[in-house]
Amino acid sequence: MGNSSIMEGLKDQLIGQIEALDGTTGPGAAQQKNAALAASRGLQFPHAKNEEWKYSPFSLPKNSAFQLLASQAKTAFHFRNPGLEHVYFLVFADGVFQAGLSAQNIPGIEIQKIESPQDQSLPYENNIFNHLNLATAHLSGISLKVAPKAVVDQPVVFLHLVTAAENAWVQPRIQIEAGERSEAVFAEMWQSENDSLLVFNMVTELEVKPSARIKWISFENLSRQITLVNQTRAEVREKAVFQHVVLSMGQGFVRNNLEIRIHGEAGDAHMYGLSLGNHKQHADHHTFVNHKAENTTSNQLYKGIYAGKSIGVFNGKILVDQAAQKTNAYQSSKNILLSADAKVFAKPQLEIFADDVKCSHGATIGQLDEEPVFYLRSRGLDEATAKHLLIQAFASEILMQIPDGELKTLVEEAVLSEMQAMTAPS
Repeated sequence: MGNSSIMEGLKDQLIGQIEALDGTTGPGAAQQKNAALAASRGLQFPHAKNEEWKYSPFSLPKNSAFQLLASQAKTAFHFRNPGLEHVYFLVFADGVFQAGLSAQNIPGIEIQKIESPQDQSLPYENNIFNHLNLATAHLSGISLKVAPKAVVDQPVVFLHLVTAAENAWVQPRIQIEAGERSEAVFAEMWQSENDSLLVFNMVTELEVKPSARIKWISFENLSRQITLVNQTRAEVREKAVFQHVVLSMGQGFVRNNLEIRIHGEAGDAHMYGLSLGNHKQHADHHTFVNHKAENTTSNQLYKGIYAGKSIGVFNGKILVDQAAQKTNAYQSSKNILLSADAKVFAKPQLEIFADDVKCSHGATIGQLDEEPVFYLRSRGLDEATAKHLLIQAFASEILMQIPDGELKTLVEEAVLSEMQAMTAPS
């Protein structure tokens, strides 16, 4: 059986399970579910002939059966606190929001189930993952509204857990509306309780209202059994600032689709990424930034360090509409290869229809410079320590984008530990 037949079988399996799901839905949600399933039937899981997935074709082991989880409530389950005390946890277990395990009251934020997903612009990429997720949004998704002028006093952390013993397919969906002049820090992380195959088909939608300031941190430290397709879409309004920081490490397969549309004049978007590839980890960062208004700014800086047989992909596109005069848009991908078997594919892109802009893009791929390694070794350091210090300095520009506090400490400790493993003598 070819991979295409396996993927078609998986699609049919998932659609059948979604159709059979119980759940009270209003007419709008039921209509949306049926439309999403109809769209899913007409699409395929992406393969190597799909240009946007050329280096990251979606595949799973032969004869893998998956249980789609979208409606279970956990009453007796207790999650492992990753070491964060001064945060607000919002817990998803097996893809479903668990109110009983989550913070009961977050000042300035209202939480409710998704009745119908936000009426946002269509995704840049019309893929099957989005439609499958949309079909279960009314069962497993939540909507957050940050009140205008609210300043949330602690980070809000979405903790995604999987406890199922069988191979699981989970589809969390999060909608956030950040009110005018509000400020908040959100973070997401993943935790698995077993060694089963897991697929996270994740969608997050954000509406950043005028003059709001929102920071989003995605900490993707995954086991080798986890496949994560993480789609994040943000609409940025006038004078609003949206900052996205993603850290990908571990041994799993990660595909991040980040789409940002800057609709309002003087809106800003800043995107930072750090990938630590070791063993056979696969980390793919796809970004799409659409400047739609005057005097807007975007900045992208993605760095990767790859060892073992890991693979890194960066595909970033900046689109500047004709109305978006005086746009400033910058994009950079910088990568270091620590082994002969590691690979990086980088494709920065610009598409500009305005004539009064400042835009640049670039990509670099190379090995550690031997001269500073030699210098550090001449000062008494061994080779592994010298390399560790150099890649730590290389990554620091991304790590400094995380606000000071427990969350930054947690991430930095994990990153430094992974770096030591990557530079250890073989």
